[in-house]
Amino acid sequence: MVRVMLFNPPQKYYDKSAGFSVHFPLGILSIAASIRDICTVKIFDCLVKDFEINTSENYITYGTPLEKIRNAINEFKPDIVGVSTPFSAQSDNAKEISQICREVNPKIVIVFGGPDTTIRYDSLLKKEYCDYCVVGEGEKTFREFIQKFPNADGIKGLASLKSKLIRREFIDDLDELLLPAYDLVDVNEYLKHKYLYRDCGKMGGNSISIITSRGCPYGCVFCSIKLHMGRKYRYHSPEYVIKNIKFLIDNYKITNFHFEDDNISLNRERFEGILDQIISNKLKIKWDTPNGIRADTLDFNLLRKIKAAGCQKLTLAIESGNQRVLNDVIRKGTSLDYMLKIVKYCKELKIRISAFYVIGFPGEKLEEIQETVDLAIHLLKEYDVLPCLLVATPLYGTELYNICVDKGYINENLSDKELSSCTQIYGEPLFNTDEFSREEMKNITSKYLSKLRTGLMVYSIKHPIFASHKIKDYLPLLKKFLGF
Repeated sequence: MVRVMLFNPPQKYYDKSAGFSVHFPLGILSIAASIRDICTVKIFDCLVKDFEINTSENYITYGTPLEKIRNAINEFKPDIVGVSTPFSAQSDNAKEISQICREVNPKIVIVFGGPDTTIRYDSLLKKEYCDYCVVGEGEKTFREFIQKFPNADGIKGLASLKSKLIRREFIDDLDELLLPAYDLVDVNEYLKHKYLYRDCGKMGGNSISIITSRGCPYGCVFCSIKLHMGRKYRYHSPEYVIKNIKFLIDNYKITNFHFEDDNISLNRERFEGILDQIISNKLKIKWDTPNGIRADTLDFNLLRKIKAAGCQKLTLAIESGNQRVLNDVIRKGTSLDYMLKIVKYCKELKIRISAFYVIGFPGEKLEEIQETVDLAIHLLKEYDVLPCLLVATPLYGTELYNICVDKGYINENLSDKELSSCTQIYGEPLFNTDEFSREEMKNITSKYLSKLRTGLMVYSIKHPIFASHKIKDYLPLLKKFLGF
């Protein structure tokens, strides 16, 4: 049988970049589930296997050292190596694995896949980082590739230098997919990992991420989700989701679930179906929505059901404190007033909330940026909304990227280091615009951080649990970025 090795690469963080955490590699677990019956497959997650932290002059690398990756490839002797590329700011790590494969055995066929590959496949192929790129969802495309290997002619969704890409339609019924191949990794290694994302209530019990839907019909200029997963919203049925949850409870004693969907509540009937079944099955789980949830899909009655189903925290995608920016700059298509109403409902129902804010868009005025900063501080102090303030990042292929390139704000070929510097919380502004300079943006964020210190102190006094169970993980970040 064909031997296939799937990699989740190490991650590098430059300069002030921070916020590293480990998540279950759901993408390659799903790919592995789709091919395991037709090949010998091994998953190598560099963020867990032989995990190390190595510091150089300009960056920190989290994950398996390159020499141990080389040894693993030598030992397994794969015919095909698949490398996940989830983030543009981390693409260099995938290229390093590719280089190792070329050195170990030039006959190894290297396939890249994931969000970054889907957007930049042409460039990756021309630079010969890989032999093939899976563009879009990978389950059907990669399975067909394994079935036909070494002949790859006419496979939809597979790009190479030898043939023109034929796009593959997105999977309509996600229930066709098998559950992720959890048994192909050591789940306990993740559960005990120091950097595993665990923010779910009081931190008791085992935590895992799951995804129940794909696609986004909205047009936010900074978001790349629709480029990878399409605009059509597709989802698992409530029955499938509950089957997945029960499987994880029964086999791995998971009690905390992080719904990593980009639009978990978009189809209300389906979302309520999931909540109803969690309640009726008396699953007694805790869960949150770390990727954010659209406030305009919520109302008071739905929030009550969310609370009853064990939700520990909602992360709202507020983005801006100015309606013009939401409408004309970000193009989010939502009402700020309604989002603030949802914030008040959450406070009333005692649902913990955090919020995403994004500042520094071309076309955004300095006073409008200040409104967002002021709103973030106000909601923290008055409604206990923990803020996550991000600087607008021109991810490859997004409308924001095209605007920045067209106006000459950025170089067309951004490095990992440049992208990484602004993708993190409290990141560095990447460009000047006609409306503001990088220095003016830095001044605003500096003043924001000063106010945030006070706001977080107030929050920790109101919420002793935050101070006790979370402080050991959160305080190092505060010290590094806020001067504590």
